[in-house]
Amino acid sequence: MVVATFSEQAIAQEVDQVMGAWRARVLQVLLVFSSVAMLPPLGAILAGYGLQVPGLLRGLCLLLYLVLLLTALRPRLRPALRAWLLLGLIAAAGALQLAVGQLAGNGRITLLLLPLLTLLLVGPRAGWAAVALGAGLFALVPPLLRFGGIPGSPAGAGIPSAYWSLQGVLWLVVLLTLMILFTRFQVLQRRTMIAERMARRQLEAETADRRRLEEAIGRIGEEERRRLGAELHDGLCQHLTAARLNCSALEATCAAAGGAGATALAQLRQTLEEALGMAYDVANGLCPVDMDPDALAPALERLCREVRERHGIECRLQAGPDLVIRNPEHALHLYRIAREALANAVKHARCTRVLVALEQTAGELVLRVTDDGQQTSPGAAPAAGLGVGIM
Repeated sequence: MVVATFSEQAIAQEVDQVMGAWRARVLQVLLVFSSVAMLPPLGAILAGYGLQVPGLLRGLCLLLYLVLLLTALRPRLRPALRAWLLLGLIAAAGALQLAVGQLAGNGRITLLLLPLLTLLLVGPRAGWAAVALGAGLFALVPPLLRFGGIPGSPAGAGIPSAYWSLQGVLWLVVLLTLMILFTRFQVLQRRTMIAERMARRQLEAETADRRRLEEAIGRIGEEERRRLGAELHDGLCQHLTAARLNCSALEATCAAAGGAGATALAQLRQTLEEALGMAYDVANGLCPVDMDPDALAPALERLCREVRERHGIECRLQAGPDLVIRNPEHALHLYRIAREALANAVKHARCTRVLVALEQTAGELVLRVTDDGQQTSPGAAPAAGLGVGIM
C-alpha cells in the first residue's frame, strides 16, 4: 500500500487562497452596501439638514464618497488595493467624525470598527497595525482641535483632556478585547480548516489505496480462477476424455468378443461422461467470459441452457444483437450476477420460467433477471445468505 504524505505548508496555502477568495467576495458586498448606505447621510450633510458642517469638511466628505463609489464600481482592481482603499476611507471618516462631533459623535465607533474590518479583510498583522492607526488618530484629534489644526472644524476647547483620555483608555480596552478574541478565533479557524483538509486528503488517499488493493486482489483472484479453469479444461478434461475413449474402445472390443464385461464398461463410460460434463461445467464456471467484447451473450446463453437441461425450467436470454461490452471486468461481473440470480430463482422462487434480459440504453448496461415464482413480501427480511449482498 502506498501511503501518501501531504505538505502542511501546501495545504495552508490552499486554505489561505480559500480565505482570500472569501475576503474578496465579502469586500465587494461591503463596498456596494457602503455605497448605498452612505448616500442618504451624505445628502443630509451636503444639504445642511440636521448637522451644520463647514464647507471644507462637506467637500472632503463628498470626495471620500466618490472614492468609495469608484472603488465599488471597479471589481477588477486587486482585492488588496480595494481593501486598503476601503479601510483608508473608514479611517478618514472616523477622524472627521471625531473632529466634527468630538466625543459626542460616533467617530469612536468608526475607529473601533476599523481594526476589526482590517483583521477580517486583510489579516491579523494588518488588523493590529490598524489598532495602532486608530489609537493614533484618536490621540491626534484633540490637540488638532485645540490648536485649530483642522480647518473648518470647531475650536475644540469644550471637552477636558482628562475626560478625552479616559474615554480613549476605555475605547482601547474594548478594542483590544475584541481584537484578541477575533484574532484567536481566526487562528483557530485556520488551523481547523488545515486539519480538516489534511484529514480529508489522507482519507481520500487511503480510500484510493484500498480501492486499488481491492482491484488488485480481484484481478489476482480472477487470474487464478482463469488459470485453474484453463488447467481443468486442458488437463483434467483431456484425461477424462482419453479415459472415456479408451473405455469406449474396450467396450466395443468386449462386445465384439461376446465378453461379459461390456455392460460394466458401458456403466463406466457413462460415469466418465458425467464426470467429464461436470469438469467442463466447473471449468466454464471458473472462466466463463473471455476477453472478447462479444463473449458475454454466448456465456449467458450457455448459462440459460444449463438451467434448462439440469432443472427443467424454461430459461431464455433476451439480448440485442448489437450489444458490445468493451470492459471485460464489467462483463464478468454481469455474468456472475446473472448466475447468482438464476441460482436464487431455482432454489427459492419455485418458478417455471425465467427471463434474462440484457439491454444497453444511453450508454448504460441494464441486466434484469425475472421469474414467475413466488415473490418476497415488501419489508420482509432478506434470506440469511451472501448471494444478494455479493450481487
